[in-house]
Amino acid sequence: MTALTVALGDRSYPVYFEHAAESALVARVVKTARHGRALVVSDERVARLHGERLVEALRAAGLQAVLLQFAEGEASKTLATVARLADEAIRFGVDRTTPVVALGGGLTGDVAGLLAALLLRGVPLIQVPTTTLSQVDSSVGGKTGVNHPLGKNLIGAFHQPAWVQVDTAYLDSLPLRDRRAGLAEAVKHAALASPALLAALTALPADLPPRALGPLIQAAVAIKAQVVAADEREAGQRQILNLGHTLGHALESASHEHTAGEAPLRHGEAVSLGLAWALEESVAHTGLPPGDAEQVRSALIQLGLPVDWRPRVTAAVIDRLASDKKIRGEYVHLILLAGLGRPLIVPVTLQDLRARLLRAIDGRTR
Repeated sequence: MTALTVALGDRSYPVYFEHAAESALVARVVKTARHGRALVVSDERVARLHGERLVEALRAAGLQAVLLQFAEGEASKTLATVARLADEAIRFGVDRTTPVVALGGGLTGDVAGLLAALLLRGVPLIQVPTTTLSQVDSSVGGKTGVNHPLGKNLIGAFHQPAWVQVDTAYLDSLPLRDRRAGLAEAVKHAALASPALLAALTALPADLPPRALGPLIQAAVAIKAQVVAADEREAGQRQILNLGHTLGHALESASHEHTAGEAPLRHGEAVSLGLAWALEESVAHTGLPPGDAEQVRSALIQLGLPVDWRPRVTAAVIDRLASDKKIRGEYVHLILLAGLGRPLIVPVTLQDLRARLLRAIDGRTR
């Protein structure tokens, strides 16, 4: 076991890195649950794979534990889901020492995290991410939230976990597509702060074995932990973690609403497309050397991630940009690069952003 600390003063917490360590997880949950109760929250698929076994192990260790489930998929990321889970938690007898264990991917972490933030004005949250995406990125930093019909993650709160356990054994149950998609966030972290991590990601074997991913996940989390420690609530520098997300979120939302005959984009796939666009914008507007842009693009391609964003930019995608939660007045804070490890926060008007993308559509159709 190795660990690092997200340094937030009296809200600091450890992130433990393990492989096949359910016994350690149970012991930590028992220690956190001071009055002997715990809630485990999972979507239905993860509940079958891991949640039922974890709850039985917690009960065997002496806890009163209950498994709260919701339907798999983006359609469940709503206030209605949180309200139903809260009803079940209250009927179970939650108190302010009852931890909520978020066992699952990024969507579960967001939903369970918001539940923990709202129950009794805040109960302990334990993040146990089971996907590459959530292990690399979303389980750390305290962002929770659900979607609104007008955009992703528009309703939420900051609620830091008590601790996080990253166990790469969970990744064995993931399809290769999901293992790949989650690594888009690791590429993003590498572009922001670590050319060495970028090179290591590019050199991964094609089947992405979980044990090989472990050190790279830890390196990516270390980058995010430093950024979060410097700017917990995204008032300034933490905005750089949105590299690739402005267009990415719009593409992801539109794909869930308008996809016909193909699976909607995974979050990481959308981030990869948004990152490819941000690289082009950076070369054109902030002096990113083309060779640096190509290194990042090559890493995405080597990992099997999509980079051809132009065919996916539609009127629906452009309309979605107006709902970006990073808008301040008429300005969107784009995250671009002046070089590898040199991120810039660039305010552009929503009108200018739309015009840039409309030009991309025009160029595509000529």
